[in-house]
Amino acid sequence: TGIHNTIGNLIESESLYKLAIETSLGAASNFLVVDNEAITKECINYLKTNRIGRATFFPINIIKEKNINPEDLLKIKNSNGFIDIASNLVKYDDLYEKIIKNQLGNVVVVKDIDSLNEIGKILNYRYKIVSLEGEILYSGGSVQGGSAKANNGLNDKAKLNEMTLKTEVLKIELDSLNKDYKEFNENY
Repeated sequence: TGIHNTIGNLIESESLYKLAIETSLGAASNFLVVDNEAITKECINYLKTNRIGRATFFPINIIKEKNINPEDLLKIKNSNGFIDIASNLVKYDDLYEKIIKNQLGNVVVVKDIDSLNEIGKILNYRYKIVSLEGEILYSGGSVQGGSAKANNGLNDKAKLNEMTLKTEVLKIELDSLNKDYKEFNENY
């Protein structure tokens, strides 16, 4: 009770933006969204007592959203390669708005690495900028890129639905085979 889901499972995005969103979230995709500090404390105590690891919790009642300064947004809005702010490229329940904006509200999504560098200069390297190809320009100026791993966690919900459907189909097939087997044994 009081545990909602991981951040990555609370959002959906168009396939065009998935890599940028997954890259931007990184490990935060697996952070747990909970109701409040009391639930957080309860969960942490459970993890400690059972010695089953660590987790990061985002209590809905205290997390503050982050955003891009409107003046900075005006500077880049018409820049070549600018797409949008990451939080605008995902769908989520309104209950999680502060959580999503905390993680994606100050992240700029751009077309490619050239746009990444150009917009980074315009913004004086004050924000995280992510390209559709998965490169990241961190605030301060460091850049990360290369070959990205597919399916960082954002697709977990889709994978779960697909696996559930496959499981149901297999159950039906198994029931049918068991019925055939039973009839075969009864007849021979």
